[in-house]
Amino acid sequence: MATTILQTTLSVSINEQVSVNGRVYGNNISKTFDGQGKVDQRVMEISSEVYTSIFDWKASLPDEKGTGVKSEFTYFRITNTDDSIGVIVSYQLNTATDVFSVFLPAGCSHLIMSNDADATASSGAPVMQDISGVLAKSEPDGPAATAVYIEYVAVFSGGVEPPLT
Repeated sequence: MATTILQTTLSVSINEQVSVNGRVYGNNISKTFDGQGKVDQRVMEISSEVYTSIFDWKASLPDEKGTGVKSEFTYFRITNTDDSIGVIVSYQLNTATDVFSVFLPAGCSHLIMSNDADATASSGAPVMQDISGVLAKSEPDGPAATAVYIEYVAVFSGGVEPPLT
């Protein structure tokens, strides 16, 4: 008998709290995405010598690890799991030479929520919908022989609607 993947809801919650001189600042922001059915999560070792390919977005593809269909994209989070070495994450745009990069200090994460998250193209800033891949390498000043790991989760729409109850 075939297994049916039912659509589910992705819930993302960001909780910030800092206390300065007895006054508490911060917020809890929650967002839900209905109709989700595909998840790719992985822990990977990356190099300090060359960029390691982490994830690719494509127009269509066979279902394989480390890839997702761009039109189904909902959520991507990458975390530097190291406790002392930083990681450079480069988002490759539609061309191999057009990238924008973020530096993730030890223990930090970067996330993108929804294909609708977009920059203003006329400003020359990257357009999120043009991301085609994610590459990463550990910071160049880190010890070359030290293994550095990242962890990511990518969520995409998919599956079939659950039956009405």
